[in-house]
Amino acid sequence: MTKKMLEMMETALDAPGQSRNAGNCIIRQARIWADANALLGGVEDNDPLGHRQAVLAGGWTIISFSNAYAVAEKVAPPASSVDAPIKAWFAKLSDMIVAEFTPVPREPKYAWLDGNSNHRYWAAAAVGLIAVHLQDRKRFNWSMDILKSALDEVPADGGLPRELARGGRSLKYQNFAMDAIAILVRLADVNNIALNADQEKKLQSAAGFAATMYLHPDLLEKRTGYRQDVEPGMIAWIDVLSPHFRSRDPEFAKQLNVIAQPLRPMTDTFIALPTTRLIGDGGAE
Repeated sequence: MTKKMLEMMETALDAPGQSRNAGNCIIRQARIWADANALLGGVEDNDPLGHRQAVLAGGWTIISFSNAYAVAEKVAPPASSVDAPIKAWFAKLSDMIVAEFTPVPREPKYAWLDGNSNHRYWAAAAVGLIAVHLQDRKRFNWSMDILKSALDEVPADGGLPRELARGGRSLKYQNFAMDAIAILVRLADVNNIALNADQEKKLQSAAGFAATMYLHPDLLEKRTGYRQDVEPGMIAWIDVLSPHFRSRDPEFAKQLNVIAQPLRPMTDTFIALPTTRLIGDGGAE
């Protein structure tokens, strides 16, 4: 479904003659899933690790729905009777994600679930995107708090410790985390949420590390002791973060562009991000 949502969104954006049909299809599918309370059933019938996976599955899927629905609202605005149940479903999923990523007392073996990692960044990205649909400042601020805490913890060299502990998948997970961070930074930028100077420095360090290791995986192999797989789509985050860096460090933005240019168009199911913006406590553009 996430792939289909991306396909329909691209049709709505790039094929004017089919935009309204694609938008209507996105809305119809979202309403079907909303009426079924999809992604919400049986989540509690898990141990803590299974619960986390279930919530993450909901978060990743709702990012695709959220991106596509943002486009559909523009090309085929739904009636309020259709829109309201979909937004109610978004809210339920958001509440489930926030609850999962609010620290609670746990057995020692599950304590790692409450640390910062790509899991938490993706949760924040999902809630941030939903917050725009719901025009909900509380949810939006929750996602921004996670972005800032994530950047605060980035080491000087930019390598994310929890992601680099993934052995042969360290490169993949460094970049997977960057995907979620890119969504959050984009949301921050279009809502005039500023990062402080140290957070900006750490964002650039994390991006620079991911890009350098993509070009030179042998360096990461020496560091981790594991061979790293390189996939072109893993640096799709560059296109999402490029506007941010162009306005703050044009030279760094150029360096990233040189890396990304031969690989374009880069596609990723999760990070196709329509420009959305919160205005006060209501209204979106």
